[in-house]
Amino acid sequence: MNSELYFIGIDGGGTNCRVTLQDKNGAQLGEGISGPANIMRDGELAKTSIMDGVNKAIASANAFLASQSSDATVKPITASQCIVGAGLAGANITSAKARFESWDHPFHSLFVLSDLHAACVGAHNGKPGAVIIVGTGSAGVVFAEGKVTDVGGHGFPIGDVASGAWLGLKAIQHTLLCIDNIRSPDVLAKQVCEALGTTNADDIVAKCAGFSTHHYASLVPCMLPLLQEANDGVVRIFKEGAEYLEAMAQQLLGENTYNLALIGGLSKVYVPYLSEKIRARVQACELLPQQGAIKYAKAVYNER
Repeated sequence: MNSELYFIGIDGGGTNCRVTLQDKNGAQLGEGISGPANIMRDGELAKTSIMDGVNKAIASANAFLASQSSDATVKPITASQCIVGAGLAGANITSAKARFESWDHPFHSLFVLSDLHAACVGAHNGKPGAVIIVGTGSAGVVFAEGKVTDVGGHGFPIGDVASGAWLGLKAIQHTLLCIDNIRSPDVLAKQVCEALGTTNADDIVAKCAGFSTHHYASLVPCMLPLLQEANDGVVRIFKEGAEYLEAMAQQLLGENTYNLALIGGLSKVYVPYLSEKIRARVQACELLPQQGAIKYAKAVYNER
């Protein structure tokens, strides 16, 4: 029987769950990707996504190890050998984290932190620094003097300004205003109607009643070409989002000298709209969020 322990890091957001599997020496063996893993919005879906991503990472690792060995008796890795660090959207909400941690999981150990905290640990490799994530959702965090402080991350629709979900919502609101002739119909409204498959306001409202964050965020790809074309309506929306991110960055950094990492699918889109002062503090991440989650899990496990 294979008695080795392995480490798994999870970066679980509102759209994707990314999984990395390493051996105890830090060598990467396998990866997996699956669906949404926001434990505040849908804990059961998050568990399904996590298991799907973990199973893919384990299968990937086993295939790799088999290809590296001529010993046909090598035992495959199992979930029960894996110490898991799970950086999950929604884990910053105490009640959501407590519910999730009651899960009768199949792993050797499971250590839960927010996706934002995992990203911060990874981005600065455990050193003081700040992180803003802007993807399906948005949030900020700063780690300094052994303390982690969150800014934003209150969840869509009451928070997550500048996020993909927020952008999609703003585009739909704009489209409904156009349909009602409160604003002049334009190419953005046309693109949104095409994406939703209707030009009828009632149909749009009915569709949105069943939308989750990733449904709203799915409209962003039709907005980005218009942003590049400097479409007035789209630029206005992105500038509003950038103003929020600028204010968040100023709050996180204060008068300190540490750096800021920007993470998420929309982070690069917003950079040109930030001030020179903030852009000068932006640095590339040292490690991925999944690797940050592993670093966290190792630290907690070794302290036991």
